Amino acid sequence: MNKRTLFRVALAAAIATSGAAPALAQQTFKLTIASSHPTTLPWVGLMSTLFVPEVNKRVEALNKGYKIEWRESYGGQLYKMNATLTSVEQGVTDIGWVFHQLEAAKMPLSQFGTVTPFTTDDVRIILDVANELNEKVPALRREWERNNAVFLGATGVDTYHLFTKQPVNTYADLKGRKISAPGSIGLWLRGSGAVPVDGSLTSYYTDIQTGVSDGTVSIATGILPNKIYEVAPHITTVNIGALYIGGMAMNRDSFGRMPPEVQQILKDVGKEYSRALGTTLMQRYEGALKTMAEVGAKQSTPVRITALPPEERERWVRTMPNLAADWVKANASRGPAKEIVQTYMDALRARGVKPARDWDKEL
Repeated sequence: MNKRTLFRVALAAAIATSGAAPALAQQTFKLTIASSHPTTLPWVGLMSTLFVPEVNKRVEALNKGYKIEWRESYGGQLYKMNATLTSVEQGVTDIGWVFHQLEAAKMPLSQFGTVTPFTTDDVRIILDVANELNEKVPALRREWERNNAVFLGATGVDTYHLFTKQPVNTYADLKGRKISAPGSIGLWLRGSGAVPVDGSLTSYYTDIQTGVSDGTVSIATGILPNKIYEVAPHITTVNIGALYIGGMAMNRDSFGRMPPEVQQILKDVGKEYSRALGTTLMQRYEGALKTMAEVGAKQSTPVRITALPPEERERWVRTMPNLAADWVKANASRGPAKEIVQTYMDALRARGVKPARDWDKEL
C-alpha cells in the first residue's frame, strides 16, 4: 500500500469517527435518605425498597453518566421524631420522611386532614387528594418551601382506633383517661374528657407500660410491629379515618444541585412511592388486626378486639367540637385555611367519599 492509499484510509477513518458521541463522564451525586422511624413501618420501608432502587433505575436509563451514591439511615440513627422537618431543612439528610403532625407551628395549613376526621378509611383516596393539593394549592407548596424542603410524595396511615389497658365500651369511658396521641391528633379527644398525652409510635409502649398514659389512639399497622398490644391489649375499632400525616421531602439546596431530568425523576418516583404506600397499607391493615389477635391470645391479658357501637361512634362524631371551624379561625392570617378545607372535602366527595360529618359546611 503506497503513501497516497494510506493517507486515504486514515482520512476515511477520521471522518467516520468524527461524528461519534464522546464518552460520557461519570457524575456521581451523594445523597443521604433517612427517617426517625424504622423500616418496619410501611412509609419508611418503601423509601428503601421502592424509592431508592426505582430512582437508580431511571437515572441509569437516562444514559447520561449520572449515578447516585446513597447513604441510607433509618430508625432514628440521624435524628428523632421531633426533628423530621428541621433535619431536612438543615441538610442533616438530603431526603427524609417529614412527620408534619408534630410541625403544626411551622406547617399550620398542612394540618387540614387532622381537623377533618371521620371521613374515609381508604388511605389511597387520602393520599391521592393530599398529593393533588400539595401540587395545586400554592399556600401548601409554600409551607414546604419556607422550610427549605421540596415535597416529593404524601404519606399517610390506615384508619385510627383505640388501643388501651382497660376496655372502652362507650364514648363516656374515655373520660379521665390519659390517651397518647401525636401532636395535633390529640384534638380528636376534645369533648371526650380524655387527657391527651403527646407521643408517637416509638414512645407508646414505654408510656403505657409506665403509666404515663392509659392507651393510645393509633393505627394497627404501627401498633403491630412495635408490639404495643402487649401493654394495651384492648383494641376498640372506631374507624376515625385514614390520615395524611406528612410526606417524603428533599432539602431544597440538595434538590437544586440535581440536573433537571434527575429532579423530575425524584418527583415522579415520589408520587409512585405514595401510591404504593396506599396500596400496601390497605393490604396490611386487616392482617395487622388479625395477627395481633392471634399472637396476643397467649398474653397474660389476651388481646380483645371489639367495635365501638355505632351509636357511640356517632356520639363521638357529634360531640367533638367543630375542629375545622376553630382551625380556620386560628389560621385566618396565615393563608386560605377555609378554602383548603373546602377544597379537601370537595375532592373527597368527588372520589365517592361520604363523610360522617361535613366539616366544610359548618364553617
